[in-house]
Amino acid sequence: MASQISTTVTLDAIEHNGGRLVMIHAAGVALDDGRVIAFVGPSGRGKTTLAKTLGREFGYVTDETLAIDFDGNVLPYRKPLSVIVDPSRPKEQLSPAKLGLRPLPDAPLKIAAIVLMHRVDEHELEDGPLISPVATGSAIGWMVPELSYLPALPDPLVQLAELIDATNGVRRVTYSDASQVAALVPEILSAHGDVQPWTAGHSELDATTPSATVGEDSYRRAPGVHWLLFANEAVTLEARIVRQLAGIAPGLWELLGEWTTLTQLTAELIEQYGEVADARELVQVALDGLIEANLVERVQAAVVGNTAGK
Repeated sequence: MASQISTTVTLDAIEHNGGRLVMIHAAGVALDDGRVIAFVGPSGRGKTTLAKTLGREFGYVTDETLAIDFDGNVLPYRKPLSVIVDPSRPKEQLSPAKLGLRPLPDAPLKIAAIVLMHRVDEHELEDGPLISPVATGSAIGWMVPELSYLPALPDPLVQLAELIDATNGVRRVTYSDASQVAALVPEILSAHGDVQPWTAGHSELDATTPSATVGEDSYRRAPGVHWLLFANEAVTLEARIVRQLAGIAPGLWELLGEWTTLTQLTAELIEQYGEVADARELVQVALDGLIEANLVERVQAAVVGNTAGK
């Protein structure tokens, strides 16, 4: 019963704040000066164990959902922790006080670091726990499944990218036991992720049609897609689905702001990347993949001609 109540309260809180807060499936702890570290991971990754262990040395913020406003302020959610006391019985809901977890500091809580959890078997860590930088585009791909109501946020990918920038990028911690992580906290805070410059955009609904004189199929970005462009990749958000584009797809994406054709796209990409064998076929394959992913729309030449003649 206690577990059901805790779950219901959590889900209600998440639903109530959808679109108003960035809500990450993460454990969170706070230093005395209010800096908060978010340890992000899916269910079963060990967030509660980590929160219970670190919470004895740092202020316990949450073991479930870390809520962050658009200015980086953290709203604590000090819910009871689900703990296995007797392996033969269901998990018990134990209060932070009963587990001996530290209270929150008096200082305002601010997000200071975002960490992806990577727990492995002990034999896989010959040199001990590791902290490694994560590129912004890859970090977004890892984080999105652990975010609640992301599409409801204004400019959702921008909110996420700005949060990553503000915390000096995303780090990954590889460890085998939660007790190893506490000693890494100073290094986590001083480490930087692989922060990548980006530009953002959002394709709006546009009723314009391609010219009837082009003589071949026309393509452009589908409406309702949010995206971030990096130097060598792109990240898109469409209908709650995040995709990472690589290869020629990011360059192709930049060219699809207005109706264009395979011939035009191929010529532009050859100018950017140089001549390659079967360039037209390669561009067509990339376009077909974007169409299948609902990121690009196509109007066939015959349809354009018929529409123009009416």
